[in-house]
Amino acid sequence: MSQIEIAQIIEQIKEEIQVDSSGQGKASIRAAARLADVQDSSLRRAFLSAALEPSALAQSIMQSGFDSAVLELWSEQGIPDMGLAAIIEYYAYDAGRYCKKQARLVCKAFNRIGIRAWMQDIKGWSKSEKHNQSVQSPAPALPPVEQRLQTFVQAMKTLAELTGGRLNPYIEQHCKDFAANLIADYNRQTLTGTQEK
Repeated sequence: MSQIEIAQIIEQIKEEIQVDSSGQGKASIRAAARLADVQDSSLRRAFLSAALEPSALAQSIMQSGFDSAVLELWSEQGIPDMGLAAIIEYYAYDAGRYCKKQARLVCKAFNRIGIRAWMQDIKGWSKSEKHNQSVQSPAPALPPVEQRLQTFVQAMKTLAELTGGRLNPYIEQHCKDFAANLIADYNRQTLTGTQEK
């Protein structure tokens, strides 16, 4: 599985990802299956097994803090971003003979910037001022721009190591755009004297 193919999968599943007004992402079962390189039916079976006799995947997800009753709802309501991270991590490292190289590549690349931040980025989500004043988000705030940029640079170095320094042009341009947006945020904050909350 090459980075070009992963970039194509990401482009194909972009419409199957949602980010709500509080910034929390959800992915369809199909999107999760494509990222982990498994059949969506195996994910559905794992979610349905959670209440009676949990599969290894369901047990792994529940150990990440999800309730078995919630897993059963994921088939209809979508998989929350942190659940998606648990699924990808399971197929990357914990699935034994069912571990997938693609899941490992996706996990390594996204662990640096975070699944939630990635979903927000590809959907163009930004924290609105109205939301800041009216609702307290249970999710932690994003780290400062400098830290996010440093983490992003580290993720790109890791991705370059994994691919032998050959990023496809789509990923390379996306990374440049992401870095430019972070720098623009930093410059805006410096000029206006405001801080992200």
